[in-house]
Amino acid sequence: MAKIEDLGEVISTDVLIVGGGISGLAGAIKAKEESSKLEVLLVDKQTVGWAGKASKGGGYFIALGEKDDVDEFVEYHVRNLGCYLNDQELLYSYARRFNETVEQVAAWGAKVAMNAEGRLDTVKCPLFDPRFTPKWSIVGVDLDMMMPLRTRARKAGVKILNKVQVVELLKQDDRIEGVVGFNLIDGRFYIIKAKATILANGSCNYKVKRMWHSGCGDGIAAAYRAGAEIRNAEFGNFFDVHRRDNDGPAFDYTALYNALGENISQRYRPEPRPDITVDLLLGMEKEVKEGRGPIYWDLSGAKKLREPIRRWNRPRFIRFHDYTLSKELKYGTPLSARAEVSVALNAELSPIRVDHAMKTSLAGLWATGDTSLMGSGCVGAVFAPPALIRGIGLGNSVQSALRAAPSAARFASQASAPKISYGEVKRLKEVIFAPMGRTKGFSAEEAIYGIQDVMCRVQYNLRRSKERLEEGLSKIEKVQQRLPELWAKDGHSLGKCHEARNIAVCGEMTLRAALTRTESRGTHIREDYPNRDDKNWLKWTIIREKSGKMVVSTEPVPIEKYKFKP
Repeated sequence: MAKIEDLGEVISTDVLIVGGGISGLAGAIKAKEESSKLEVLLVDKQTVGWAGKASKGGGYFIALGEKDDVDEFVEYHVRNLGCYLNDQELLYSYARRFNETVEQVAAWGAKVAMNAEGRLDTVKCPLFDPRFTPKWSIVGVDLDMMMPLRTRARKAGVKILNKVQVVELLKQDDRIEGVVGFNLIDGRFYIIKAKATILANGSCNYKVKRMWHSGCGDGIAAAYRAGAEIRNAEFGNFFDVHRRDNDGPAFDYTALYNALGENISQRYRPEPRPDITVDLLLGMEKEVKEGRGPIYWDLSGAKKLREPIRRWNRPRFIRFHDYTLSKELKYGTPLSARAEVSVALNAELSPIRVDHAMKTSLAGLWATGDTSLMGSGCVGAVFAPPALIRGIGLGNSVQSALRAAPSAARFASQASAPKISYGEVKRLKEVIFAPMGRTKGFSAEEAIYGIQDVMCRVQYNLRRSKERLEEGLSKIEKVQQRLPELWAKDGHSLGKCHEARNIAVCGEMTLRAALTRTESRGTHIREDYPNRDDKNWLKWTIIREKSGKMVVSTEPVPIEKYKFKP
């Protein structure tokens, strides 16, 4: 009789966490703290502790200072950022635990900035607009935060499996009972049985930026294919202002000028805002199209904005950024005090639908961090992270893990052993390794570029219309039609093939949800429906897979039970 063991290496665990970034590590530690007897396995396609974006960014968490008020924060967010599509109950719960979340990271050994009284050294810092006074604060953490968390996880008994790319979820009835994947180095096939599975393997960023390059929507696409619900995918379109000389971000949006020397920030962004606005991005495009480009960023005010970020004692942060700058000065294009800038995609699609315990619509499956911040409904009508509030990404990554792990641990302690189907595993193995059986065809690089050529363009993914969205979907469908021709010569290129498949799924769900929402709200702008429509569109978009098709429906936001109403 055929056995699953004949197909590959079989591993059994109580709690499986897919993704070795900060959310995965936090979830693994918390699951072990919940019950030391539970077996917890942490799997990453890169290396646990070096994966994800946490150690590559600004190194700060959102927090509430002594003068910050929870009600004021939530009201500002709902009215000005989330545009009433927020799950206000979850947003309130998040806000009340901002500081507790950072303190937990500090307790696990990360170097968090503390004041002389031993409390969080919070600061109000208008990161991108010196005129704006935030209704929240930030607190610094050094960029080596992953190492103490990794050490803590190992000491707690968490098992770690590196260089294994999880491709598909194993489902029995409506319960997820494990995953299948392969080793990128030697090609070994893995069947991992799990009573509870937490997806913590990031958002989809279409491999377009260095910091976001690994975010290929692996967990998002796998959850979708398994039948999980997707929410608010239309808002996964984080475009930003980037320098052309080093691809770095501009961080004072009030200092943008056209070729005539006119301040276009005042023209398109007259009101103080915490972060980038779509009006300003579209204004930049308009200036160029009308012959007043290129657009320049005047760096004279930059030091004033960045000084608060360097106030904390964060040696790894300072060393990393100074070293990076020195390399740019030595080997890169000479940096200019009047840098040319352009509109560029960062993406940030995080749409797996979850409840307040980060449970998905499938039993046995949770999703945390950058897989589900948009899908939680917490941030509303805006890409997430950063949800126009820098620092909320790290905060959500940890706090969502702290919510998911106890729930997953309790489920695992009561669940029966997984019943894995030999036939289903055999089928999935054949699908996963199919590109290795071809020596020519469609390359992963071609497929990824084909999707990027749609999702990175303003006319498809920022300045939207029915005609252009349908055109973009047609281009994505042409790529998808060729995916069965993907070929790979080794484990690494096989991994790229599956990244291409996942990126295509994520691109399609973003455009289909955008086509469905016939209004403009938050970061979703429809030229053919330029106004916000509270009468008809106080709704979440919901995507499900049905008979191989992507089906979009809507669900009313329960605004009647929330505190803040339009």
